[in-house]
Amino acid sequence: MHCASRSMLAVAITLATCWRSARGTLLSYKKMQSLMGRDFFSNFNFYTGADPTHGTVEFIDEATAWNEKLLSSSGSHVLIRSDNTTVLPEGQGRKALRIESKQRYNGGLFVIEMDHVPTGCGSWPAFWMFGDDAQHHWPRWGEFDIWETIHMQNYATTTLHTRKDCDQRAVNEGIDFEGQGWAVGTESNKAKNCFVHADAEYDNQGCGQKLQDGSAGPKFNSQGGGIFVAEWDPVVNKRLRTWFFPKTSKEYNELTVESRDTLDPDVFGMPNSFFTLNEKWCSSGHFHNMRMVFDVTFCGDYAGGTFQSSCPGVQMSCEEYVRTRPNAFSETFWSIRRLDVYQSDEATALWALEHPGPSPVFAILGALAAAALLGVVLYYYCSRQRMVAIGQALTAPVKADGKLQLPLQATRTGAGALVTSPSSRREVFIASEDSSGRAHAARPGEVEPAPPGLSLRRLWLLFCCASDSTLPPNQADGGTRPIGYDEVHPTSPTRTPSRTGEITPLPRQPALRKDGRAASGILVRAPSGALVDQDSGKVVVAAPSR
Repeated sequence: MHCASRSMLAVAITLATCWRSARGTLLSYKKMQSLMGRDFFSNFNFYTGADPTHGTVEFIDEATAWNEKLLSSSGSHVLIRSDNTTVLPEGQGRKALRIESKQRYNGGLFVIEMDHVPTGCGSWPAFWMFGDDAQHHWPRWGEFDIWETIHMQNYATTTLHTRKDCDQRAVNEGIDFEGQGWAVGTESNKAKNCFVHADAEYDNQGCGQKLQDGSAGPKFNSQGGGIFVAEWDPVVNKRLRTWFFPKTSKEYNELTVESRDTLDPDVFGMPNSFFTLNEKWCSSGHFHNMRMVFDVTFCGDYAGGTFQSSCPGVQMSCEEYVRTRPNAFSETFWSIRRLDVYQSDEATALWALEHPGPSPVFAILGALAAAALLGVVLYYYCSRQRMVAIGQALTAPVKADGKLQLPLQATRTGAGALVTSPSSRREVFIASEDSSGRAHAARPGEVEPAPPGLSLRRLWLLFCCASDSTLPPNQADGGTRPIGYDEVHPTSPTRTPSRTGEITPLPRQPALRKDGRAASGILVRAPSGALVDQDSGKVVVAAPSR
C-alpha cells in the first residue's frame, strides 16, 4: 500500500493506515447494520422474475411465501425454505425464494452466522452480491459469490464474475489464501480469470476458490453450522477476502459470545479466499453498488450440468427429479442466526475522496440557477400580463387616417405607446414618467423593440427596461420601455390579437394634456419609418438614415 494521497485528509488517513499496518492491523470495522429480527425481510426485495441461470424454479413473492409457510422470523432466527411437498407437472419449477437487499453497498465487512444451509441433489443455493441497474447490466458492476455450493457437496466456493480485465494470476494458494485451491477450467487449468467469457473456462465460470471441507452441505449442518466473514475493501488495501469458522472453532466463540461492535479481520489470520483489486490485475471499479442476495434454484446452468456426476444414484434427469421428488428437498432451507454489516472509517473516507459527490458550491450555484430560471419564467409570464393590460389598444380599430382609436382606460401607468411595425406585429411600450409624474413621449434612441419569444435580448430588455421605475434606464426625462410583441391578424377589421384576455384594472389614469383631454401616447410609424405622435402629428423619432 502506498502512503500517499491527493489531499490533507487523504494524507492523514493514509498515514494512520500505514501506522496501523506496521502494527499488523490494517482496518478496523464498526457495526453499521444488524439485520436480524422480526423485520428481517423488510430489508429485502423479493425477486419474482425468470431465473437467469435457467433453473427448474419458480421464484415467489413474499405474500405467497408467508402463505405457504416458507418463511419464518423471530428476534434471533430466520428460516427460508423451498417447497418440499408438491409434485409438479412438466415445465413447472419448484417454488423457492430469491431475496435481494434493498440497500446497495460499495465495500464493507459482512458477517453471517448460519446453523443450517440448503442441501440436496439438484439444489444450487448461494449467498452472494451483485450490482446492476437499468443502465449497467450484469456483469458490468460485478458479482461476488461469498458462499455457493451445489447438490450435497460438503464445501462451498467463493467466486468472482466480472467483465473483462479482472485476472487473479498474481494470487496463489498457500501464500494469499488457504483452502482447497482453485476451481478447474476446461483444460484442467486453474480458473483465475474472472471474466465471464474467459478462454479455457466454462461459460460464466469466473474465478473461484474452494473453501475447506465442512463449509457447506450435510457436514456443515451436522456440525451445527458456522460463521462466514467477507471483506470487500476496494480503496485501502484493494482486495476481497473471506473466512469460514465452524461452530467448534475458537474464532466462532469469540465472534458469538462477546459483543462485537467493532471487528478487525486481520486477527483472523490467513483467509480462506483472497482476490486482489490491484489496478494491474483487477481494478476495484469492477464491483460497484452491489446488493446482498440469498437464493436457491434447482438444476440450471451449473447444477444441471453436474447432476449425473454428483448424484450418480439417481436414474433420471435433474429436471424430472426436482419436479417429482419433493421430499428430496426437506433439507433445502436456510437457518440464519446473524447478518451484520460493518464499515471502515478509513475506507469510507477514501471512497468519498475517490468518488466525490456534487460539491456544495455547485449545489448552491445549481439552486441559484434554478431560482433565477423560475424568476425568468415568472417575469416572462408577467410581461405577457402587461401586454394584456393594454390589450384594448391592440384591438383598437384603424381610422381612415391610419391612426388608431385607443380606449383611454386601457393604458397603464402613464401613456401607453403603441408602434405599428411593417410586419403584422405591434411593438408594445409603456411611456415613462419624470419625477413630477408627467408622461413623456419617446425620444430618438429610446425606443428599442423587444424581440418576440424567450430570447436573451428580450430578457435583457425586460429586466433592465420594463421596470416600474419612474425614469428610464438612461436616466433621461422621458422615453419608452419595451415590453414585447403580440401577434395581430392584418386582415381583421379590429386587428384582434391572437392572445387575448381580460383587461387588468389600472390603479392610475393616463396623463392629461393641457386641454384637459387624456393623451393617447400612440406613436404611428410613417411610411418613411419615422415615429409620429398620433395626437399632435409631431415626429418623435426621426426616420432612419438611408
